[in-house]
Amino acid sequence: MSSGRHGAVIVAFLSALVVRSAGAQCPDGTAPPCSRGAPGAAATSPPPAERDRARTFLILPFRNLSRIAAYQWLVEASPTMLADALGQWTELTVVPDERLYPALRRHELHPGDVMDLASLRPVAAETGGWTAVTGEIIVTGERLQVSARAYDVVTRRQLARATFEGRARDDVRRAYDQIATALLRAAGLEQGSADLGTATTRSLDAYRAYLRGMAHLNRAEYRQARDALLDAVRIDSAFAQAYGKLAEVSLLAFSVLDPDHPAYGYAERAAALSNRLPPRAASHVRALRSLLNADFTAARRELGGLVAQDSNDVDALEELAGLEFLDPLLVASPTGERRRGSLNAATRLSRRVLDLDPTRHGAYQGLVVIYSLAAGQSPGAMAGYRRELPRPVRSSVRAWCSCDFELGVAGQPPGRGSDSALALQFAGPDLMLVPLLRDSLELVPVDSLAALPAESLAASRARARAAARAWARRWLAAGPAEAEAHRMTARVLELDGNYEAALRELDIADSLGVEAEAEALAARRMILLGKLGRLDDARRIADSLWGAHYFGGELFATVPAMTEAYAWATNLFAAAGDFERVRAALAAFSARLAVRLEPAQAYAATVTLLSGSESGPVAPVVLPDGLRRSVREALRAELARYPGDPRLSAWLRTSASFPNR
Repeated sequence: MSSGRHGAVIVAFLSALVVRSAGAQCPDGTAPPCSRGAPGAAATSPPPAERDRARTFLILPFRNLSRIAAYQWLVEASPTMLADALGQWTELTVVPDERLYPALRRHELHPGDVMDLASLRPVAAETGGWTAVTGEIIVTGERLQVSARAYDVVTRRQLARATFEGRARDDVRRAYDQIATALLRAAGLEQGSADLGTATTRSLDAYRAYLRGMAHLNRAEYRQARDALLDAVRIDSAFAQAYGKLAEVSLLAFSVLDPDHPAYGYAERAAALSNRLPPRAASHVRALRSLLNADFTAARRELGGLVAQDSNDVDALEELAGLEFLDPLLVASPTGERRRGSLNAATRLSRRVLDLDPTRHGAYQGLVVIYSLAAGQSPGAMAGYRRELPRPVRSSVRAWCSCDFELGVAGQPPGRGSDSALALQFAGPDLMLVPLLRDSLELVPVDSLAALPAESLAASRARARAAARAWARRWLAAGPAEAEAHRMTARVLELDGNYEAALRELDIADSLGVEAEAEALAARRMILLGKLGRLDDARRIADSLWGAHYFGGELFATVPAMTEAYAWATNLFAAAGDFERVRAALAAFSARLAVRLEPAQAYAATVTLLSGSESGPVAPVVLPDGLRRSVREALRAELARYPGDPRLSAWLRTSASFPNR
């Protein structure tokens, strides 16, 4: 089992911050003709020497010959267990299932079938696993038999054979220790012996929970995966692999923005236990911890090393794509300075990931997010920092997505705390950069945007919308039953102004069950209904969200997507004359901003943000004219009854200055 999918997980999470199958298409979403082979020239390259082939394993799903349902889990778990048992030896390579299963599908091979060695030859060439391992599980009464054979795919010579027989109720890992030891011998490691307990956990119950979590994770069942992995670490608090996976899957919850979120503790614990992991797995874990703590230089070092060792390491490539999107450090360039993280590199790496493994749909998500951002989706800009700041808050998401842009001035810590630790925590970016799609993706300083002709900016954003739409369609073609694909397609359609279609996609996502917890679908539905002018329907959702205590907490003052929901609800309440809630919402939002701004600044920022100001290049909240007019009339009526309310007076003045579109 490969060490991680956290590149996909991180991008899936970040998509909430920024952001039907068409015709005949290939399984990976590309246009026909469809290729069955591996990308690149791997299939035509000569195989390595026999000694090297013996140390690269293609472990196929075992066959449950008894077809007893209680033991079906071993079909999928067998490759995982053998990979865990062999992974501690740096001399050996095991093809991870994230590369194995897509390769099998591309060559029309199915788990559970008998696979002849001739049909496995192109799979070996594609994945680099030249020793094929097949196995069977037989249960008869109280007896369990697990057998395996290893073959050189080139010569078709059998290299090893092992059979374990024992009681069905015993620790099944003994069978895989025995098989793995036989494989070590065949690879020339005569003194080696496998011990799954040492390599993973001594607790069978913890390991079973971990395997259950991995099976759920493979099927993108994130909540169930998290529950199973929590069981694993509760049973064994020193289970390094389980902590690493738990950190990854926990990133899907929007509450990870909270610096006290347990995901940070899981990542720290996994890193502290990384000496128990195989070297590559340990490096992945360290990279995840570095990303979570905004130590982008350390993350780049770890991921660069992994890719240098194996340019086809899909996990590392996917994580590196995420890093290129996130890294805000400004570095010198011939034209002045540039952001170290490159959006062009991120899109190139994402496409490479899809070439290697079309099932990595997190790469589609990353592409949709990047082009949506270039199309003007809030926050519409990215941060640039001239130095990596030590941040008291472990969450680096604000550095990633520049969530505090509207709260401070670039290059200055906003407001209070400028001579305290808060100055570092809430320091504004040195440079605000707006992504544009021309011949390639470019980052333009915010201050330079006004100099661009309006038609040039509009054309750039139209190109980016088209690119986001194309990648969303390809994602839907590749995963029509994936809720997250429909949710992200809804965001793209909303960006296009096609609100009815966006609402339909959101309903499909809801019916499929969105596993990612990054954004409340009800809040997005409220906004879409509001944009369609169905204000009563939108307000009913706002009422239910308010009653469920959805609005509140620091996140609504820092994250554009959540600020937008907060603003819409506040305006819907105002239009309906519910000023008890309006005053409570304004006071709560202003109090949150006062943590980092002077009271007067917090006051002004609250009115500007929640009233839907469109001043400047970044407009986190855009409200329709009809709602604005209703709010303006309601404000006048309320101030006539209760004159002198400073926030409502400021809101009315701001609202009156907005031109109707």
